[in-house]
Amino acid sequence: MIDNEPYIPTSLDINDWQTAKCDKYDFMIAAFCGGVAGLIDVFFVGDPLTSKLGKSMDKVADGFTKKAAQMFWIKDPRQSGKPKKMPQTLEQCISYLEQAFPVNYDARYSKDLMVKDGVLARMRPSNHHLMSLAHSPDPIGLIFSIIDQFMGYATFIDNGKLIHVIPKKTSGAIPYLQGTTLPSMLFCGFVNWIGHLMSDLVGSSSTRKEGKTGRGAGIPMPFYELFLFCDFGNIDGKTFSNIMVKVFEEGYDTRFATTMAIPVIMEELMIKVIWVVRQKYIRKKSWNQSYPTKDHTDLRIMLIVGNSTLCIIDGADSALHGIVDGGFNIVSFVCHLNIVGWMRLITLVLSELKIRYGPVLDLVIREFIDNSMAAVKTPAEKKLIYDFNQRLEEYQDQLDILFIEYTQIIEKEYQELYFELKETFDDNNTSQGRAEHSITLAEISGVEKSRIVVSRQQVDEFFS
Repeated sequence: MIDNEPYIPTSLDINDWQTAKCDKYDFMIAAFCGGVAGLIDVFFVGDPLTSKLGKSMDKVADGFTKKAAQMFWIKDPRQSGKPKKMPQTLEQCISYLEQAFPVNYDARYSKDLMVKDGVLARMRPSNHHLMSLAHSPDPIGLIFSIIDQFMGYATFIDNGKLIHVIPKKTSGAIPYLQGTTLPSMLFCGFVNWIGHLMSDLVGSSSTRKEGKTGRGAGIPMPFYELFLFCDFGNIDGKTFSNIMVKVFEEGYDTRFATTMAIPVIMEELMIKVIWVVRQKYIRKKSWNQSYPTKDHTDLRIMLIVGNSTLCIIDGADSALHGIVDGGFNIVSFVCHLNIVGWMRLITLVLSELKIRYGPVLDLVIREFIDNSMAAVKTPAEKKLIYDFNQRLEEYQDQLDILFIEYTQIIEKEYQELYFELKETFDDNNTSQGRAEHSITLAEISGVEKSRIVVSRQQVDEFFS
């Protein structure tokens, strides 16, 4: 049956929900708070290179990186490869994190990868964190980091397309996924992803040496990498994705995203605090009814008005900075744009539409389903639908069993490969033992028997 009753939050009185609306003072307060936040955004946030708040946030990020590196150093159980002294300078801390959490997808140039000429031609140290999906601090980055660590390749975005490439071996170190079981490998891959992100948060050790004034190429803000799939348009001869790469190279990274969030958070806090005071002491509501949640229509509208005011001021300031010599500098425009504020406004508007029209859409969908099922009248038709649903469930059960079996096979093969790889390069083994393990490693890796060297005589014959 379809419930025709409108949605009413259980935490509010029916009368409060039906009559809730903003008065002129609510609108004035919301606009004032948004205006104050907008001015803070204009004068203290600005763009990544000149931001006053951004410089303070960079120092906070530097301090966070140093504390994280020192904490990992204390917990590091390794006997070899670990610095004897705790890292102190920012360069030392970044360098320690880089060697403690190595990955196979950290190429800086296309020449570091096995690719054809022209592939990833625009990749360089200032943007390789953006073009490598595994460097994104979001679920997308985590997924591709685990995949890349499992498979041994690196995933990049080039000209709007997803590509997998094999890194070249540039040192004696071989990054491989730790762990002996699938859950342990997933956990180790996650920890390695987190640690490597920390090493890149404020730039590389080579760019943050004492005496250098640059802030380093950080990591992209969450989901910013999706702009690279927008390889269309033509603005001053550049596609939209190329423009967003250039914006990132100007310092529009996670550190600056945190800076941009400051006026947005301040604006919402001011509105909510004032709303609570008016709700409790002017409208004489209880503390339970004065708690700022999305169930209060007037508060939601005030937040939309406040964020809209902030975004209007931010957009006007961005447009003014984009106007240069009678033209329009799109990179400067985007660099001054507070994308955190705009995304928050879009989220608030979509949430409001869902609250207001979501029950209506649910009603329409349920009516459609009921009407469709009402057309099924005969027992034979109902039996056909029931049998079809049963077959779907059986197929799903079979797929689940096949997936579990496949996972177990992959885990077993990886354990064998990991064991032989470890024993092959273990200096504690004898030369004969390492040679035997290397032969086994080649066999399970699918190398043809005719190409496997099994004796010293074959080596001598090959080089002679």
